[in-house]
Amino acid sequence: MIIALTGANGFIGSQIREKLNTFSTEILILKRDDPDEVWINIISKADAIINLAGSPIFKRWNKKNKKIILESRIISTRRIVAILNQLQKKSTPKLLISASATGIYPDDKFEQFHEFSNSKGSGFLAEVVSKWEAEADELINPSVRLVKARLGVVLSLNGGMLKTVLPIFRLGMGGIIGSGKQITSFIHIDDLLNAFLLFINNEKTGGLYNLVTPNPITNKEFTKILAKKLHRPVLFRIPAFVLNILYGKASCIMLNGTHVYPQRLINQGFSFSYPTFEEAIDNILS
Repeated sequence: MIIALTGANGFIGSQIREKLNTFSTEILILKRDDPDEVWINIISKADAIINLAGSPIFKRWNKKNKKIILESRIISTRRIVAILNQLQKKSTPKLLISASATGIYPDDKFEQFHEFSNSKGSGFLAEVVSKWEAEADELINPSVRLVKARLGVVLSLNGGMLKTVLPIFRLGMGGIIGSGKQITSFIHIDDLLNAFLLFINNEKTGGLYNLVTPNPITNKEFTKILAKKLHRPVLFRIPAFVLNILYGKASCIMLNGTHVYPQRLINQGFSFSYPTFEEAIDNILS
């Protein structure tokens, strides 16, 4: 099998490459600066495309950074879809997995959101995801199966949130953020990669999928469990105003949260290897 991949050098992309290489899969990398002719050549050879391109979102949301965050997702998706819509059936990949994010859902500590929920948030994150997914929805080639994968917080030693917070917690400086009531909807990197394999191998999959476990936790629970596993105290609480000063409106990534449920993965019979935060952390720290 041949997989075309954007975002290949990112945190998730690099681990997908490692995982798929164990299955005798050839990975062809779609580089942002390559001309359309190169992309057309690669895409026409591929059996599937995994689109992970996107600039890191946790930075100050000034005008320049917001433009980079949005365009880095929009442009790559638009290029892929335009090429797929022009290809003939014999040279068309069978699958496009286009990454998305659970940030499209409203900030809500009580309501549970699944793939059939129509509610959307009103902030910058929701705007980015809506426009990102709208580009994928322009796919009209009937030979290509589309999966839009809404990723939650991905847990791994090699990147993402844990790579940032673990050194802080190991120093005994970890603390509850804001009220601590905000929900963290997460997924272990291995479960994420296995979900991608499900999409690749099961032709009945398609449409929206929330890539999170069924068991989200509050920030307070997250903090206490992580500190306990590292044998460190929880001595601090980081006030919301401090994060607002440091990160501006981007602080909502840490101060807000949503209870997201993977209804369609559950319906598909997907089995999570690490369904709870404690199980995920035990595996990662081991």
